[in-house]
Amino acid sequence: MVGNLLLGGGLTAALAAMIICLAQKIPSARTVKIIALVSAGFITTASLLLWILLFENDFSVEYVASYSSTTLPTIYKISAFWAGQQGSFLLWLMIHAIVGAVLTFRRTSAAALGIYFLMQSVLVFLVLAKSPFAEHSAQVYEGVGLNPLLQDFWMAIHPPIIFVGYALLAVPFALSLGNLLTEAASRSWLEEARKWTLAAWGFLGAGIFIGGYWAYKVLGWGGYWGWDPVENSSLVPWLLAAVLLHLINLARKKPAVLAQAHVAATFTYSLVIYGTFLTRSGILGDFSVHSFAGTSIGVTIALANALVLIGGLSIIFAKAKQLPQGELYKSYGESTFIILLGCLLLIFIATIVWIGMSMPLLTQIVGQAAAVDTDFYIKSTSPIALALAALMIYTFIKFGRSISLGGKIAHVGFLAMLVAIVISAQGETVTQELQTRQKILVTGHEIIYEGQVFKEDERQKFYVYNVDGEIVRALTKLRGNGEDAAREPAILKNFSGDIYIAPHAPQIDSVQELMLTKGLFAMDGELGYIFEDAHIDYDDNNKPIQATAAITITDGEISEVIHPTIIVTPDGGSSKAIEAFKGKRRVRLTGISGDLEKARLEILPTLDKLSEMPITATISTKPYIWLLWLSVTAICTGTMLAIRKR
Repeated sequence: MVGNLLLGGGLTAALAAMIICLAQKIPSARTVKIIALVSAGFITTASLLLWILLFENDFSVEYVASYSSTTLPTIYKISAFWAGQQGSFLLWLMIHAIVGAVLTFRRTSAAALGIYFLMQSVLVFLVLAKSPFAEHSAQVYEGVGLNPLLQDFWMAIHPPIIFVGYALLAVPFALSLGNLLTEAASRSWLEEARKWTLAAWGFLGAGIFIGGYWAYKVLGWGGYWGWDPVENSSLVPWLLAAVLLHLINLARKKPAVLAQAHVAATFTYSLVIYGTFLTRSGILGDFSVHSFAGTSIGVTIALANALVLIGGLSIIFAKAKQLPQGELYKSYGESTFIILLGCLLLIFIATIVWIGMSMPLLTQIVGQAAAVDTDFYIKSTSPIALALAALMIYTFIKFGRSISLGGKIAHVGFLAMLVAIVISAQGETVTQELQTRQKILVTGHEIIYEGQVFKEDERQKFYVYNVDGEIVRALTKLRGNGEDAAREPAILKNFSGDIYIAPHAPQIDSVQELMLTKGLFAMDGELGYIFEDAHIDYDDNNKPIQATAAITITDGEISEVIHPTIIVTPDGGSSKAIEAFKGKRRVRLTGISGDLEKARLEILPTLDKLSEMPITATISTKPYIWLLWLSVTAICTGTMLAIRKR
């Protein structure tokens, strides 16, 4: 397809830029600028093409059929671009290519550009290995659509911000190796690397925090961090990027720290690739709610990870004797020792998280795959986090004057985040059955469950609660067949914290199924049903798109004819419940035989009955949770302010 040809053009240009840069010593040559812009142009055009295919509902493309639909709102058609594995890789590649073009207009060494375009070429290979432009094996006329959990503003912006962080972390890696290849003892790359690392750390942190807020606001499982391996795959490089940032700052003053800065740059970026390998190889399929299904691309990503890690460490080892030597610090009381100790504590935390998230892979190598539980992370990292907080407070007291304004804001935000995590975890949690309009006291709060309210199109419903005199609603998105697709909690926000109510899916045991034969009479206990007829609508290519039945319902005196339908979709079909007898019945057509002689019907509870049903909900308090959101905002704001400091 055209998309693959465009990606091929982007790959050819990236390889050409890499070869030219590694073969000559003139930084930011005019030729390299042009080739980098050509590569970025091809890749960006391929990305725009995918968006066009999504907006045009071109379901002949498998990716479009899998993640979009004709009824998907505009904002989610945009975010469908990165909803799947192939699209998210293309997004990462596009950001990487744009950053690469920007680098050619800065005072970036030719060797560093060569390394950067090598990584760009690797990313193009990864996209082509499982292309988002592959044609669908079957002809379909409606897409599956976007997972209801992903149809949220915060989740729409979370992946792009994460991938900006990933792409930017390639810059200090390239600057590090480029410097080693040309002037190993030089520290000229550090200032540029500091700015890019700060930007990468800020974006990656913002993406992680937004993902946490989405989990808290949308998933309804009661928290913002579940130590899921996919969450951890972003956390580990973020922690190591913090180490890299501090080592870069130290190396600018202490030449002996230069070797550690080079090692940190390689490990930080290699763990970006490693996290990608874990989440997209299928290894975590049974251990994470976020991972992608296993595909052959896992081997390709593993090779890319080996290239980054082994290649980077080999260059560092080969140039080790040329790197500045000397003592790192003179006494335990000086700032260099304190910073290095803080970096060591961050490395300990990152290592523990890496071990935990890698456990399915490590155990699979020796036998049966297994994962660690959340207690492993909490019990092992909490003492180290406490020591890190104490060290940061000591640093502020003794060396606070030497820290920039942006650095002060970011570090205070980090301390406040640790405090907020501890405080917000002290709330109470109760799981209880709630009867409609009955007052109960839970965790010191008066709660009245008011029932369920359905939107007119029956694609959404709300669980309504009166909490301490204020109305809050928990949103549930419904599938086309009326089943729960995604449940969001009800949250009452106060200065003292949040009241968090997560409803469980109601247990509906009054669904009755009728098998109808054309012309024969069947009853549901009170009403009678006769399957009169059925027909199938076809498109211009003689492919079925909808099946409709004509069914008579009667109580012996009054009769009513209903026409329930089934819409043909890539995964079989979907149908919607319709009301009959002025809302006394809700029925859903779930199947029609190929010869149109039999039909299967579900008799569902009415909306009034559903609204009055008791439900079970988990109710919890989140003391001063707003402090967490404020602290993470401070971290990102301070980080961006620090970029301006020289």
